[in-house]
Amino acid sequence: VKIGKQIVINSPILQPQQLEQIYRQTELSVVTLDTLFTADLEDSQQNQFNITSALDKLADQVEKLAATNTDIIILTDLGVSHDLAALPAMLVIAAANQRLIQRGLRFSSSLIYQTGQASSTHDIACLLGFGASAVCPLSVYSRAQEIYQNGDDVELALKRFQKAVEKALMKTMGKFGLCTAESYIGGEFFESNFIDTEDPQLKKLFPNIHSPVGGARFSDLAKSAANW
Repeated sequence: VKIGKQIVINSPILQPQQLEQIYRQTELSVVTLDTLFTADLEDSQQNQFNITSALDKLADQVEKLAATNTDIIILTDLGVSHDLAALPAMLVIAAANQRLIQRGLRFSSSLIYQTGQASSTHDIACLLGFGASAVCPLSVYSRAQEIYQNGDDVELALKRFQKAVEKALMKTMGKFGLCTAESYIGGEFFESNFIDTEDPQLKKLFPNIHSPVGGARFSDLAKSAANW
């Protein structure tokens, strides 16, 4: 029987140097996937198609990697540019998580999200709740570098942010009687507000979430992603 190895991290909120340590270790296999798409600001239907195609392709890649025993899959929108926009982070993690569940591969790989779309405690709580094992918030790191010129000050600011998110996450978990991040990750302990969970594309991504009042549809999210 093959005994699998694991990396144990003290927090599901990663600082850039901590993510770099995961890249550099040699005990577990690590593969990075870009979470980007070509935005179309002129044709909304084509823009929606581009996002749907990119999500499907990403889910296929995640499934293939998990099926071949890749230990850690890092999803990243670091490569965002004038030509490539970032896929909505919640749609990405939901698509990857649901595909692995459907194929019975959810425990084969861990998903880490390196994203500029997670700047608040709520953002990070949602990404973890829908399947990310850890999140590295790029925008927080970039903002810290803008504010502080000294490297030590940047490191201190990131530690304070990390601690604040951990405390907020503990409060959220406490509402459900949970005391560990492992119990919270992927649990989908949410009630949707202002999103139409009956929209066919969103229902596919969030099959266990139901909104009593409706709200934004996939087309709205696609437009927002292109403009963002």
